[in-house]
Amino acid sequence: MLYSDVGRLNCNVSYTTFATSVRGQGSDHKEYSSTLHKALEGAIILESFPKTTVDVFALVLESCGNDLPLVVSCASLALADAGIMMYDLVTAVSLSRHGPNLILDPLVEEESHQDGYIYALPGGSDPIDDHRRMVCHWNSRGRAPVPGMNLCLSACSRLGDVMRSCLKEAAAAATDDTNE
Repeated sequence: MLYSDVGRLNCNVSYTTFATSVRGQGSDHKEYSSTLHKALEGAIILESFPKTTVDVFALVLESCGNDLPLVVSCASLALADAGIMMYDLVTAVSLSRHGPNLILDPLVEEESHQDGYIYALPGGSDPIDDHRRMVCHWNSRGRAPVPGMNLCLSACSRLGDVMRSCLKEAAAAATDDTNE
């Protein structure tokens, strides 16, 4: 590999053979790995570690549906906790529509009966250069997806606040442990 002024990021998402109700179906998920890479790549300050590769391995032990947003949020939190310099945390949520009802982070049973869905992966803390990625499939027989999108963005914002709070508490606890 040639010298690079910018670090590299590799992501791999896989499932154990017992992760789903269908036994023996553990596998790598290339699409999830690619989406995780795209979500994290814009948030990590790759220039801060030249000639270095950061590998993110996400192994799903138990799947109840809605795995991709959980993997993205957990990987972002793990990188920040490990001290990888980032512009901001990456949060992700999903939403399903069942008739008039909107359900955040649905279970696999709820996903199987949905009328529409949205995955929200907002990224970046700079409002001018804010790259928001939403994947949406909305059946035209219902409400417009705008309330669902707003709900997703609000949930991502709240999740980000909780993640930051957890990081602050962990840093404070680590500081207390070293002072004793």
